[in-house]
Amino acid sequence: MKKKRFHYSISGYRWAPESFRAAKGLVGQPARNIPLTDAERHEVGLLSLTKGPDAAIGYVKHIERARERQRRKIITYGFLTKESPGQFAYYPQLCFCADAPIGERLRVFKQIRDVLGENDGRVVTSTECELDGQYHPINVKENTVTADFSRPLTIPMGEKFIRDGLETPYRPRPKAPKKARPHKRRDMAPIR
Repeated sequence: MKKKRFHYSISGYRWAPESFRAAKGLVGQPARNIPLTDAERHEVGLLSLTKGPDAAIGYVKHIERARERQRRKIITYGFLTKESPGQFAYYPQLCFCADAPIGERLRVFKQIRDVLGENDGRVVTSTECELDGQYHPINVKENTVTADFSRPLTIPMGEKFIRDGLETPYRPRPKAPKKARPHKRRDMAPIR
């Protein structure tokens, strides 16, 4: 279990905090660089130089957790085509988060159905033409497919960064002061 923990490393030039880099990897494997913005790289350098590498690594972990919370899966709706069952038609500009409420999903579904339904479900896939002697198009032919509205399906569109609100700033925890040890004293009581 302990071998599966990530190990973080921070490197950079002391007099240029914006040159600092952070990397993470498993034991025995090469570490991969963590993408940081210029401001984040500068902050990692300052934390590493002033408060030590543990504070800088904590800041990098904070950035990774914030990015993971902001990454959401995006989905859209589409319809299978009547001509070939393996193809489908969809409208990629109309999409929603995977955890969207049912009302928003229904609204997007109806919008996509209305957009595709404007031409009775026909979608232009390609256009062919011939050129005359002066390179003007003649005999223009559009290849279309027809969406079958009785066969809807959901289409995953990948992931997207969506910020819900401001992220709380990173504040490294101060180290606890060392506890004073009690001074050992000899028992000075008289012996009887």
